[in-house]
Amino acid sequence: GRYTMLLLSVMLVLLAAAVNPAQGQVIKEIKEDSVILDCEVVGDATVKWFKDKTEDKEQTKTTFEAKAKQGVVEGVFTCEFSKTDTNPIKHTFYLKIKVCENCYELSGLTGWGIMFGDVLITGGVIIIIYFCAARNSDGPPKKGTENIRHDLRNQSTLRPFTQN
Repeated sequence: GRYTMLLLSVMLVLLAAAVNPAQGQVIKEIKEDSVILDCEVVGDATVKWFKDKTEDKEQTKTTFEAKAKQGVVEGVFTCEFSKTDTNPIKHTFYLKIKVCENCYELSGLTGWGIMFGDVLITGGVIIIIYFCAARNSDGPPKKGTENIRHDLRNQSTLRPFTQN
């Protein structure tokens, strides 16, 4: 009864959050040493950016460049804007992003293509080795192995070892 209603309420809130994600907040670009955040502002408005509740007075545009410290961009970033000083609109970003200098971004399709190509090349090498080995095993005996085969065929010439 009561717990079912509570569970349904929580599920409804989670569903609403999944269907309608936060609007106005965009991670525009992840660079090698920073992250570019974009605050979608409606019309002409004054923009203020905050990092961990401290205003960054250098950043007054709709985009904010969050610099990395030791390869990590971390913190709570808030963009606040309003046409007047009354009733500002806030968008908050919670970030913990690792950035690196010599990183390359691969799409999923490129990654799958590389793996598929590797499997094809490996299979091709296996098939070539198999056919080369099969062809060589049917050939005439190699030098030095003839005497062994001849001796094994004529086992009657072998005599048991006896001690004197």
